[in-house]
Amino acid sequence: MNFILRILITGISTYYISSFFPWWSIIFIPFILGLIFDDNYISHFLSSFIGVSVSWFFLLLGMEYQTEAILSSKIIQILNINSTNSLIIISAVIGGIVSGLSSITALALVNIFRKKKDKRDYRFN
Repeated sequence: MNFILRILITGISTYYISSFFPWWSIIFIPFILGLIFDDNYISHFLSSFIGVSVSWFFLLLGMEYQTEAILSSKIIQILNINSTNSLIIISAVIGGIVSGLSSITALALVNIFRKKKDKRDYRFN
């Protein structure tokens, strides 16, 4: 349940934050969620990756439709990419990787300061 909740919170908040702030502002929400929720590294990375990738995909599709592919056609020529769809997918994957690493960083920070539990089942006191 935490996995789906993190995906929804990350995706919805990233969609709206990216409209008003610079692109690197997507690292704050996964970082905060990494501090709050306790789970393993893969789960945190995947939830942030999926949430941001999907939200950026729809955000970039909306921008593409609104500008009628003026800017993306010039970027395609500069970067020597095949199509607009490839540019959108590459951008969404890059955003997902950045947010996933942000979430993992927060979880690692929490694990540094968390007291380790004794994993022995039997105590001889």
